[in-house]
Amino acid sequence: MAISFKSDESFLQKLAVGAAGTNATIDRLREMGFEPIELERGSTGFKIWKKIKIKRVRVPDILCLKTGQRFESRGKTKLEISMSHSLNDPRRAWDAGMRDDDHVSVVLFEQSGGSPVDWRRVSPVHFINVKEMRTAFLGKKVTITKPKGVEEGSEIRVKWTCAEANQKSKVLIIDNKKIRLNPVGAAGQQDIILSRGKKDKVLMLPQTHVGEIVEKNQIVAAVVPVLRTLADCSPVDEEYFRGKLRSASLSERYAAAKALRYRGYANSKTALEDRMIDPEEDIYVQLEAAAALAAYDEEQGWRFMENKLNSPITTVPLETQLETVIVASEINKERSEHLLIQVLQDSARDDELRAGAAWALGQFASKTSASALVDTFNLRTPEIKIEAARALLKIAPSQTDHLVDLLKKSNITKRGGIAWALARAGNFEPSSMFVEKDDDLRKWISYIIGYGKEGFSSDSVDAICKADSEVYFAASVLWQILASWVNDLKEY
Repeated sequence: MAISFKSDESFLQKLAVGAAGTNATIDRLREMGFEPIELERGSTGFKIWKKIKIKRVRVPDILCLKTGQRFESRGKTKLEISMSHSLNDPRRAWDAGMRDDDHVSVVLFEQSGGSPVDWRRVSPVHFINVKEMRTAFLGKKVTITKPKGVEEGSEIRVKWTCAEANQKSKVLIIDNKKIRLNPVGAAGQQDIILSRGKKDKVLMLPQTHVGEIVEKNQIVAAVVPVLRTLADCSPVDEEYFRGKLRSASLSERYAAAKALRYRGYANSKTALEDRMIDPEEDIYVQLEAAAALAAYDEEQGWRFMENKLNSPITTVPLETQLETVIVASEINKERSEHLLIQVLQDSARDDELRAGAAWALGQFASKTSASALVDTFNLRTPEIKIEAARALLKIAPSQTDHLVDLLKKSNITKRGGIAWALARAGNFEPSSMFVEKDDDLRKWISYIIGYGKEGFSSDSVDAICKADSEVYFAASVLWQILASWVNDLKEY
C-alpha cells in the first residue's frame, strides 16, 4: 500500500498560501465596508502543531460581524476555482458546513522569496457564491480530479472551469465563442475560447464586458458567476447571533458563540452559559462560549477554561488543552496571561502544550511575558525554547529596554534567545548593552550588531567601533559572511 505524506516544507507552503489567501480576503472585505474576523481558528496563520493534532469544527474561514456573512478563502498557486472533496464521506464534501449565501474567495499568489512562507498576491480577490457553485455541481458542470502524486495525499478535487487574463488588458470582443483581450501597453491579443472539453463540453460565461480594463490574472470567464465587489447586505444585530446559538448546525452555533465575543453582550449572557455548560455540546462551541463570557470578565467563563487546563489528560485530552491555550491567547486580559505563564512554567505538562503556551504569550507585550519567555532559554527542551524565542521577537519592539536589561543580568544560558530576538528587532541604542568585564556578553553583542546591522543607525554602529574594537571586528566578520554569495549556498 502506498503511503500518503506531505513533507514539512510542502505542508508549510500550503498553509502559508492558505493564510495569505485568508488575509487578502479579509483586507478586501474591509475595503468594501465589511467587518471580517477569523472564524476558523488558525486560517490566518501557518503554525504547525506536530504532535498534538487539533480536529476543529469545519467552518468557513471568515465571518462578517456586520452582516453575518461567511467566506471560505482559497489561496492558489495556480488560478482555478477548486475545492477538496470526498465522494464517500459527507463530512468532507467540498460544501460541508456551508450555507447557500456563503462565498468562496479565490486569490492567486506567487512566491516572493526563498522562504516557504513568503507569498505575493498577483490577482484580484474573486468571490463565488456557494449556491451558484452547488447548482453547477449538481448540473455536472464541474470536473473531478484525482491527485497525480503521493505527495498530495489521497483527496480529490472539484473544479469549476474558468479562464483568466494573461496580463492587464482591454476587452475588445465578446461573442458566443470567445472573449478577445487586447493587452494594455503591449502587442498581441489573447483569445479565450468559451467552450471547453472534448467529450463533455462545458460552456463558460463571460465575467466581464466590452471596453472593461481587466487586471492580470483576473478571471474573465467561468461556469459560475465570479464577482470582485459584493453588494452591501442588511446589517444584523446581537439577537441574530444569539438565535444562531440554538441552531441544529454545529458550524452555526460555533460562529454565533465566536461572534458574540465581539458583537455586544447586552442580552446574551444566559444563552452563552447554556451553550458552555451543556454536556451534549461540542467542546469547541463550549470553549468559544466560555471565551465570550471571559472576555466580559464573567467568572463562569474563566473557571471553565481554567478547569480544562488544570484537569488531567485522562479527563481533558491534550488537543482540548492546546485549543484552550490558543483561545486564552485571544483574550487580552492579565488573567489570560497568568494562566498561560502557569502552563509554560509547569514542568509536569506535555512539552508541546508548554510550547503552545510560549507561542501564545507572543500576544502579550508585557515585561511579565517577556521575563517568563526568557526563563525558558535554559531548558533542555528545544521545542519550548524555539517557540519562546519566536514569541519574544513578536513583543520585542515594545520591550527592548527590558530585554537589554535581561540580556545584561541573565544567566549566560539564557542570553542566546534574548540576543536572537534583539538582533532581529533592532531599533534601539546598542551601546546600552555594554557592561564592563563581561566577555560572554561582548560575544552576544557582536552577534546582535553583526546579524542585525540594518536595524541600527550608522552612527550607533560607528560608536561601537570606538567603544570596543574587538566587538566591532567580530561583528564585521559576521557582516562579511552574511553578505557573501556562499552564505545560503546548498549542496543540492
